[in-house]
Amino acid sequence: MSPTPTVRPRRARSSVPRAQARALPPLRPVALAMGWAVAAAVALAAFAPSARAHASEPAIGQVSLVIGSARVVHLDGRSEPLKRGATIVVGDRVETTANGHVHLRFIDNASVSVRPDSVLEVQSYHYDAARPQTNEVRLRVEQGTARSISGAATEVDKSRFRLNTPIAAIGVRGTDFIVHSGPAGARATVADGAIVVSALGNGCSAAALGPCAGADARVLTAEMGRLMAEVRPGERVARVVPAGAGVAELAASGAEERAAALYAAELAARQSAAAAADAKGFAQMRDTDRAAADLLAIVPTAVADLNVAPDLSAQLVWGRWAIASAYNDNISVATHNASPGREVTSAYRSGDAALWRATDPANPEGLLKNDTDVKVDFKLTRAQASFESGGRSEAASVDGGTLTLDFSQRTFATALALSSPSAGKAELRVAGDVATDGTFAVRDAGQMVSGAVSLNSKEVGYLFDRSAGGGLFRGKTLWGR
Repeated sequence: MSPTPTVRPRRARSSVPRAQARALPPLRPVALAMGWAVAAAVALAAFAPSARAHASEPAIGQVSLVIGSARVVHLDGRSEPLKRGATIVVGDRVETTANGHVHLRFIDNASVSVRPDSVLEVQSYHYDAARPQTNEVRLRVEQGTARSISGAATEVDKSRFRLNTPIAAIGVRGTDFIVHSGPAGARATVADGAIVVSALGNGCSAAALGPCAGADARVLTAEMGRLMAEVRPGERVARVVPAGAGVAELAASGAEERAAALYAAELAARQSAAAAADAKGFAQMRDTDRAAADLLAIVPTAVADLNVAPDLSAQLVWGRWAIASAYNDNISVATHNASPGREVTSAYRSGDAALWRATDPANPEGLLKNDTDVKVDFKLTRAQASFESGGRSEAASVDGGTLTLDFSQRTFATALALSSPSAGKAELRVAGDVATDGTFAVRDAGQMVSGAVSLNSKEVGYLFDRSAGGGLFRGKTLWGR
């Protein structure tokens, strides 16, 4: 039986009585594959009226799981704690605390996970299987992190879905994605399918449906690997930039562990087969949600181990023109030590240093070769940075980084976490093409990288610039497998 149309425009109330309970379609395979088995374990056969149901609003979703503390705020301003089985209607705002985590399941079998310290608003939700052209789904992540798996409402026409943040619009092409909204802007990664990300404004309206068109929009697919789409405050163009690969800034500083402990206590109290199924589903949900969120972080690395003397037997060595090293630069050596058996491959900056690469007599053309691996994650082995502002320079830190090379596509994506006493923290995130000779150079929105891959494809080095805090982070890196 097809669900009845239930559209409700934002800020409007209807006098139509609540729809009767309606059967749910079976779980979609992608939902099960991505760790949403918990939805199958806890979903009811129908959206029956709950104790807190709105007398004048039809149900468009239901809370299938609550971990820790969360509440719902209705259009009339009333708020109440969320419990499993609670009904969701258009206009509801779901708010989680630092230990809160909520799963929502909608009438078209779509799923949304609202992570700790987050706010999600259901602005409109209409599903009619008989008339898919009238379907409409509009969500807003005001702050925090949410994961969305599309349902039947967008299977026929993907342009009937929109997820907004305060500064970005996200349309889908049939997908499973995670989005984070915070002071630094909006970031999104894709686990399955594809999304289109645009900055709001400049012809992209939050009231519209579907992806925004134009040169400012960016497409991100799961096949693109460890990349994310990003919109920063004040910018009109979305960018596809490298994502990180570790634990961290979105893991809520142990909040999920505390939430898990609360949930385990609840399971122990209930001691039922259904609770055991919930526990298994929750474990899968934590793994997949955390894996997706981790893509938005940069792996922390011990700074003391990075700004150290180079290995002169390596394929790549930074050579400086001056005999004495510059302030806070321990990774470069004098040119007469770097040049034997090597050639300059990367443009030097301000005349101070260049990247020297070992030559290969069997490869006189100097073309990059890779006969075994297609996509490789490199490890940051050495790094040096300074921060320059107003004619003054101070030592800066490279606190971690990621670098991925796709040798089949000849592309790279890299990220660095930077900091200095006066500038604070900043991030460099750059992606681009690698030339046939293994060199690359990209300048984009106040940041730049220029470097090369060793001819045996085992090492990478690049110099970088990053504008921040009224000045410029500058430095050099070396990477290995």
